[in-house]
Amino acid sequence: MGGISHSAVLARLRSEIGVTQAALATEAGLDQSRVSRIEKGEVSSEAEVEKVLDALTALGSPQARAYKEFIGRAWENIAPPSFFNPQRACLEIADEALRDIDTFLADESRPWPLRRQIERHKDTLIKGANYLQKMNHNIAFIGPIGVGKSTGLSFLFDLLVPPTLASKPIDRPVLETGAGGTTICEVHIKRGPEFGISLLPMSETELRDLVADFCASRWAVLKGELKESADNAGVSREHDRAIRNMSGLTRRRSTENGKIVYFDPVSDLVASCASEDEFRTRVLELMKLPERTQRELWYDSVTRQHPMEWVMKTFREVNNGRLADVSLPTSIDLIIPEFGRSFGELEINVIDTKGVDDVAVREDLDLRLKDPRTAVVFCTRFNDAPGVTTRSLLQHMHDTYSEPVNTGKVSILALPRTEEARAMKDDAGEVAMDDAEGYAFKQMQVENELAAEDLAGVPMVFYNVQSDDAAPVRGALFDQLNRMRSTVEARLFDLCAAADEVMKNHEAQALTAAMEEVAERLNSFLDAHPALPARERHAYTEALTTIGGVRYAATLWAATRRNGEYSGFNIIHNIGVGAAKDARQRSDRWFSSLKDYIAVMKGDEGLQLAEKTISQMEQSAIATRTAFLEAVQRAGMEVYRGPLSSASIWSQCAAEWGAGPGFKGRVAGNLKTWFEDRADLKDKLEEITNVLWDQLVIAPMRRLVAENAPEAGLGGNVIPFPTKAA
Repeated sequence: MGGISHSAVLARLRSEIGVTQAALATEAGLDQSRVSRIEKGEVSSEAEVEKVLDALTALGSPQARAYKEFIGRAWENIAPPSFFNPQRACLEIADEALRDIDTFLADESRPWPLRRQIERHKDTLIKGANYLQKMNHNIAFIGPIGVGKSTGLSFLFDLLVPPTLASKPIDRPVLETGAGGTTICEVHIKRGPEFGISLLPMSETELRDLVADFCASRWAVLKGELKESADNAGVSREHDRAIRNMSGLTRRRSTENGKIVYFDPVSDLVASCASEDEFRTRVLELMKLPERTQRELWYDSVTRQHPMEWVMKTFREVNNGRLADVSLPTSIDLIIPEFGRSFGELEINVIDTKGVDDVAVREDLDLRLKDPRTAVVFCTRFNDAPGVTTRSLLQHMHDTYSEPVNTGKVSILALPRTEEARAMKDDAGEVAMDDAEGYAFKQMQVENELAAEDLAGVPMVFYNVQSDDAAPVRGALFDQLNRMRSTVEARLFDLCAAADEVMKNHEAQALTAAMEEVAERLNSFLDAHPALPARERHAYTEALTTIGGVRYAATLWAATRRNGEYSGFNIIHNIGVGAAKDARQRSDRWFSSLKDYIAVMKGDEGLQLAEKTISQMEQSAIATRTAFLEAVQRAGMEVYRGPLSSASIWSQCAAEWGAGPGFKGRVAGNLKTWFEDRADLKDKLEEITNVLWDQLVIAPMRRLVAENAPEAGLGGNVIPFPTKAA
């Protein structure tokens, strides 16, 4: 038991049965002060800890005996998990399985088909165990701007000021809310020791690019080069507001002859400058960037504010660029003591992503969709559900990397307003009797729509912040995380069973014969289906298609000024997505044929002894496909990033702005010509894609089914191409 800190666990076990330290001390035969010091971590005597655990058992603690066994356990292959880890029993079994596997593999006389399978089981077991051993997870809320996402999660997680500090309930959220376009960047809410705000500032390059956009757009309009329009080139509302606040160039309102008149100091500044460069320089000077070095802000009780009121007001100051020593953030952390305790043992960070205002398939959202530790909640208006953004991203997951939608990874949160649910009608045209029935009608409608698009199985919850209880919705999100973990847990149990089957029956001639037969058949399949089918469409086609669908031409304008890499629309990222989509389409038939081939083997009575192994081979193939598609996406980005970043095409594209209607079409045409002229890049990506196929799909399968197959290259980037600088 040495080296393990028991203080928090012992205090919790005592608290759970409602026993005082004095009563526990009496039962354990110790002084109360001794028990107190043990619970504070000041004493770690093994003998005394055992006495306390025995006393807790005698006093009725259901877990004290289990904890005594837990701390006496020797973990050989997995780092000891928390005693309260929901998957602790599974991890114990996995640790034992890994020990048995090492013993089995130590005997080099084992037949090669058995060794290969067990080696593969070991690698997958370790990865799964490492996933379950950790208790931290993210819940990322994604949705279009103005949908009520920030308001919804504020009420869901009690991120609210006290009712007495708000004139009406809807004004209580700590996160800044409004009619959309209010949050300047991604916001993370996490647990911490004190109330505070921490931020990651924009890089100097990113900030100067943003100011350059602001200045270029204002210069063009105010110098009469362009007329002001709803789709005028420029920065987002949030960034426009923050830049004006940071530079002291906020519009001022006055009343003249009974009419409200707005004065824009930017107009005077432009008039006083001889060039756009001078205008930009003066704005940057007014922002006093060298003085903006503050990264952390902490609540001080001397302010006499309620802590949540302080968080709300300080967040608004940071979010709007109103603090003289704080720069523009690229992400903001709200640190709240005891946050996420309703999720039990899991450590939860909630992420309020920047609202989708145009292109949904953004690089920042893609990272959340791919992160195995992040559950994604698609937010939508009730009447619009499932919503354009939700559909786009679900289809993206399906088409780009074959992500299942029914494993807890994603859910839909519909945010109804008062009376919307009761306006729903059934098939007979009768309106809903109450909100619950309206929710049921809407859920059936959404389920049918998604099933028609091959996206069935996405859980859906509803939450009206003005009338619904938040607890059931939080419970649904907790269930979503549990499904994610349970999916991995079930995989580990299957792996342990498959490995155990091989190891227990390794001396049986019939098992070895069955395994050799499976290997021979799969080897024949690989011989007959070795190559990746021909390319179906170029990777850059995805970027050109997305350009055509961009809602705001200003989004595309900003991308052209950054060599294609803009947070609102990253053309390089879209090329990667296009490469992965093509790779998925090309590999569909291969994996479908393999699935059918494996199904035939499962149904073969002569191979029943190897049934679990055959199932694990199928799971391994699914894993190789995921790795292949992700690697192809990276390859697509890296092949094109260097040449595009230095290409003169971007200045040509940016110059198309202001030449009249059709900006998006002209940019797409220019880029299409550039892409078609660079056949060398198409060929290079095709070469890398085929090498990735051989190394990430074929080689691992060969390793399983061919005695003399070389070690499969499964780690990291198997193709040496430059990566984007951090």
